[in-house]
Amino acid sequence: MQRQSSFSKPILAVAGLAVLAIVVAWFGAKPGRDQTRLPGANGSAADAPASAATPPNQSSPDDSELRPQSEAERAKLSKPLLSVQPISRAAKPAGTPPPAIARTEPSAYTRQLVAGLTNLDFNRGPITKEQAEQWKQGLQTLVSQGAGGVPAIREFLEQNQELNFSAIGGGEQLGQSSLRSAMINALAQIGGQEATGVMLQTLQSTTLPSEIAQLAQVLEQQTPGQYRQETMTAIEEILGMAGKGQLEGYDVGPLFKVLQNYGDPGSVSALEQLAPEWRYYATLSLAGLQGAAGVPGLVRDVQDPAAAGRRDFAYQMLAQIAGQSPDAGAALLEQARANQIPDNAWKKIATGLAGDQYQLGTPPGDFTTLPGLKTYHIQNGNQNFYSLPVAADAQTEQRLALVNQLLSGTSNPAAVAALQWARETLTAKK
Repeated sequence: MQRQSSFSKPILAVAGLAVLAIVVAWFGAKPGRDQTRLPGANGSAADAPASAATPPNQSSPDDSELRPQSEAERAKLSKPLLSVQPISRAAKPAGTPPPAIARTEPSAYTRQLVAGLTNLDFNRGPITKEQAEQWKQGLQTLVSQGAGGVPAIREFLEQNQELNFSAIGGGEQLGQSSLRSAMINALAQIGGQEATGVMLQTLQSTTLPSEIAQLAQVLEQQTPGQYRQETMTAIEEILGMAGKGQLEGYDVGPLFKVLQNYGDPGSVSALEQLAPEWRYYATLSLAGLQGAAGVPGLVRDVQDPAAAGRRDFAYQMLAQIAGQSPDAGAALLEQARANQIPDNAWKKIATGLAGDQYQLGTPPGDFTTLPGLKTYHIQNGNQNFYSLPVAADAQTEQRLALVNQLLSGTSNPAAVAALQWARETLTAKK
């Protein structure tokens, strides 16, 4: 059913062009082709397909060796579309049912407030500081309506429209990543049963991975553990759609961050099952679980001959977290003493101990201000992440101690050469 939008004529014109572009890109794309996304971009609209083609040769098709993007490749990355109409999915109640809330119509005043937030006029050039302050004041006025503002927010979210503020000149002054994200943040500030019901309804219908991650975070903060099953169901459905090629260009990385942050047995099991299709996202998330909860999963990967290329990266992640996880270090020592570590994995282990440290998510700060930052784009699964050189910190001594233990536990020439490099590198950082 067609819903009437509250967007102004300038927005409708931009949205029309954007939707046309999406349709052309959707039907022109070959099955299985991944489109480049800005690594780690935040906000709901950042999940949407980019407006330009993928720069070629960003990684080998089989992803057997990670190759960082060059400055030129990073510069060629396209910006997200300004206006996006995400694919919708039918809401499916699961687990705990949403709060029973009577559906009420928005008041004329709250509709006017929402219209003021959506009717941004881009024909006058970049957003000015004065316009941004007026917009932020309008958002706070909507929040101040409390439960009375929720129906108008719900009405907007159901229109399935989005504006990405990072694609607008001066958009950073609005203090929000996107229009839908701003509305969800407003619901979080309002709180209460009505706001929770709308957030849960949106969680069960949206296809935007970053929006699911945002909703999961808010719901977890407000009602710890109560809606995890709903979140897990949403993640399963979205990853299922992505695996079938139904979400071309969408970056599902935020969903793996949710699983990593939950860190419960269900998340560990889900990450292990997802590893064959999203090798890097799943392995990075296992390594990032609190309390080293993902170490057993990484160990299973390195011990599984069928894991193929995942084994080397799993070895690297075990080494990367070994400075803070005795279990990870013990697993590496056991494998080394049993001569079970392949020659090509030793270089990965040395990197994990003393070289680039890989992280899921958005690089901190400005790309240009981080010495040694590297970004990666993996075509298979549209995986985007980054690395930074290991820093001299409290873990340096633990890393050095493990390097020495590994050296004493193996005579493999490939291992000795890699570990000696790691020892020299770590010693220089002391």
